Amino acid sequence: MNFPGNFTRIAILDVTELKQKVLDVPDSQWRSEAFRQQRYEVHRDTQTISLVFDPDFRHTHPTKLPALQQFANPGGPLSVAAGLHYREDEITGTPGHITYDPVTGESNSWLDDAAGITTGDDTTYAVFGEVDVPLLADRPGFQNLTLNASARYTDVDSYGSDTTWKAGINWQFLPSMRLRANRGTSFRSPALYELHLADQTSNISQRSDPCIQYEQNFQNGAISNNVYQNCIADPAGLPPDYTGGTITPTVFTGGGAGLLEAETSTSQTIGLIWQPEFANLSVSVDYFDIEVLDEIDQLGGAQIIASCYESDFGFAFGNTEPLCQLFDRSSINDGIDNVRDSFINIARQRNRGYDFALRYITDLQFGNFTIDLKATRQVEDVQALFEDTSQDLNGRVGDPEWVGESNVTFQRNSWQAYWGMDYIGTSSSAESFGRNFVTYRGVNYDAVLGTDAETYHSFSVSYEFANQLVVLGGIANAFDKESPQLTAVQASPSEYQMVGNALLASQYDPLGRRFFLNVTKTFE
Repeated sequence: MNFPGNFTRIAILDVTELKQKVLDVPDSQWRSEAFRQQRYEVHRDTQTISLVFDPDFRHTHPTKLPALQQFANPGGPLSVAAGLHYREDEITGTPGHITYDPVTGESNSWLDDAAGITTGDDTTYAVFGEVDVPLLADRPGFQNLTLNASARYTDVDSYGSDTTWKAGINWQFLPSMRLRANRGTSFRSPALYELHLADQTSNISQRSDPCIQYEQNFQNGAISNNVYQNCIADPAGLPPDYTGGTITPTVFTGGGAGLLEAETSTSQTIGLIWQPEFANLSVSVDYFDIEVLDEIDQLGGAQIIASCYESDFGFAFGNTEPLCQLFDRSSINDGIDNVRDSFINIARQRNRGYDFALRYITDLQFGNFTIDLKATRQVEDVQALFEDTSQDLNGRVGDPEWVGESNVTFQRNSWQAYWGMDYIGTSSSAESFGRNFVTYRGVNYDAVLGTDAETYHSFSVSYEFANQLVVLGGIANAFDKESPQLTAVQASPSEYQMVGNALLASQYDPLGRRFFLNVTKTFE
């Protein structure tokens, strides 16, 4: 029988001749349950109409004829894309005349800062493909189910080859609810500059040495317990009142050809989206997990030194910190001497958390109103410059667990008003610093090593004229919020950086209240 929803009409055809031949078949030769086949409808499960293709049109038990079946994907048409990629790259970098004299090939800098000509070339081949497959549609529990998959094979002359892929599912299981999930990998071979940078030399100050007067600085709370312990355990045997070296340290940099590995990563996300029918509303929550291996980076001479002594794996803690092997101390006065700062592979980084989003649009009698909210809850931010040197920076100063933003817009005809908020959650480096006080002239004072939650507000109004001229004016950081004020400590870049007593971090606004005016004209 033709149960409702059990069949799908896929086309309207002129079957007059066929119909007559079928009607000429005596009823007694037809099975009653074959009634549905006389209606020229296609059964969803078999996706065949074998009767039509049978030479004598008299099968009482229709069977599938594979050579004559036409595939009909139950979810809709497939989309396929594929391609080839070929690229040639080359680099020629000539330094300025201060660090490189083209006649003598020597440096003209009084500090002997020097550089050479960087040259290199590379060739990349790749083949890639992507398919979008609607698996199911218009079924109970499967309003729409789509699979997206892609893959790419890349071959780089200077490095080698790798295969990356991505797969994702989009599942609309209710009219108002949808699930999305993705997992994939990525690959980046070292760039020409990172591979072939000609040897360079530069200089940093001896004040980059965190062990200068380390006993007094520790008593004053200017350095962390890690720095203090690592300075005591330094193989050079630095005295507590060590005053630093007298010769400017030289930093050596260069490319990593033959040493660098390619960057790789794995990412996965899964989320739910709610879009009710009763309102123009979209609410979503997504979990993300991203891991990057062998990121290519150049740390900088000062950071190499500071991070060595701040490390949980330094001289006093097993002496397994590789950064401590990237610089030397002078045998004359124990000062920092040579620092090796070529490009390296950072062993591992992993970031996990949740993204939240809400968007609501409503039309009122007097205008259009939009609310757009976004927030991120970070649960892990692990970094390991080298194997077995992993640290979770989540929640430290400069790396808050919560951040968010709100954008509210009202539009009426050619006028638009905007109110934006940026939220930064609390953070603290007290635990990693090792104590919560500093000493000044023999008196202990509470140290401020964390930040409170902060919100910045911005407002603007715009008007669009008939000639496609838009004038926008507003105020940023409307309530003139300052950057957080923290206790100035001699902390490594892995802790936090300061400008005076103000925190220098990307989340905060160091400029204060300011007004702006933009005029935009679109020409056709």
